[in-house]
Amino acid sequence: MELALSGKTALLIGGAGGIGGAGARALLSAGASVTIMSRDETRIATFAAELTAQAPAGARVDHIVGDSLSEEDVAAAVARASGDGGLDICMSTVGRGSTTPLLMNNARDFTAELQVNTTSAFVAIKACVPAMAKAGGGSMVFTSSVIAAQTFPYMSGYCAGKAGLEALVRTAADEFGHLGIRINCIRPGLVNSPDNPKVTASFTGARPTAFLEQTPLGRLGVPTDIAGAIRFLAGPESSWVTGTAITVDGGAHMRRAPDITRRLRDELGDATVEALLAGRVPNGRHG
Repeated sequence: MELALSGKTALLIGGAGGIGGAGARALLSAGASVTIMSRDETRIATFAAELTAQAPAGARVDHIVGDSLSEEDVAAAVARASGDGGLDICMSTVGRGSTTPLLMNNARDFTAELQVNTTSAFVAIKACVPAMAKAGGGSMVFTSSVIAAQTFPYMSGYCAGKAGLEALVRTAADEFGHLGIRINCIRPGLVNSPDNPKVTASFTGARPTAFLEQTPLGRLGVPTDIAGAIRFLAGPESSWVTGTAITVDGGAHMRRAPDITRRLRDELGDATVEALLAGRVPNGRHG
């Protein structure tokens, strides 16, 4: 029996762990040949070797070092993944956010969050479209966040970056739909990834109940929760799906983001937080 993605080529932009690693395994197990791009050469080489050992017959695994914000690096990765043919699938798990009160942020750091969350997707789309057009169509899947459509105080850069990503995805999906190119997003909730424990710890610390109280299914996500949605959007089952965002968050989008003010009090002190709540820039804390 032929696997659903046999003969397909896939490029993963953004690392080998967490959501990206689980997504790569899902695509590979469905028969796709997978090329991984990351800045960390040692990590992706090790992960590529692990994937190679798991690859089904006919599927190949490759890796290339590159920066997701470099047009030259991403173009080289697309060329590597495509080989002599075109590119069928691109999955990008690039993203970064910080919990910085807006009045303590600065334009440089705010812009950097917009770039990593939105501009990286622009670079990927621009590089992938010609290769996917050559293949007669394709699917791009970007990792957004539930807070692209949900306010989260103290995360203005991340919220804006992911909202910008989704606006870009909708526009590009419309612009290139006639070529058979589908472009979609996944909106994960908080994912507890063993590959990046600092992310989870930065939100939950010793009090994960703040998130769990806003999650109807009562648990944090794990990378394989997101990988199933990646596999769906990459494959033929979603052939009439484009320009949308699929939320995979345990139901958290139906409630609200947790209040992390108490955590900020622990980190910044009561005087700083009281100044912020009063609309004042704390003394000496201009970002």
